[in-house]
Amino acid sequence: MSTRKLELRHRYDETADFYDKRYERIQREKYKAAVKYLPERAKIILDLGCGTGMLLKELAGKGEFVVGVDSSAKMLSVAKKRGREAALICADADHLPFKDKIFDVVVSITLLQNVPVPVTMMKEISRVLKPGGVGIVTSLKHKHSPEQLREWAASAGLKPLLAEEMLNSEDVICVARV
Repeated sequence: MSTRKLELRHRYDETADFYDKRYERIQREKYKAAVKYLPERAKIILDLGCGTGMLLKELAGKGEFVVGVDSSAKMLSVAKKRGREAALICADADHLPFKDKIFDVVVSITLLQNVPVPVTMMKEISRVLKPGGVGIVTSLKHKHSPEQLREWAASAGLKPLLAEEMLNSEDVICVARV
């Protein structure tokens, strides 16, 4: 794991207990904007970079089985306290511990700006999505543009359906299909 990733994991481990107090409102706005792109029903959904699990319950209402992945064990321990809506796995977004073509949907909210090579994460999303699967990815707009997200998605073998700034948000969003 890169030095940058280790530093970020340490920072998220340190802030896990008060992360929601600081970011819940802004994260919930992002979730609200992103979930409108979810299919009506999906079998298996991955929340990549699930953090404290704020989005997991909502995703559980859209899928039969939900998996949350985060590199911070402490963030996952907070997510576990929220309920049992998802299987939680501590893993690196650039090296997911899943078989190819397993998920119907992958959602990743405000994680992309934290990875060293964004197209690598996008390739992992493409790899684990089933044919016809949907990837929904956001990043901070002061770090990345919609055009960059569209380009990385296409480079990863995804077909971008939209890439734009999210209204009333600090993020940009890309929705793509395999």
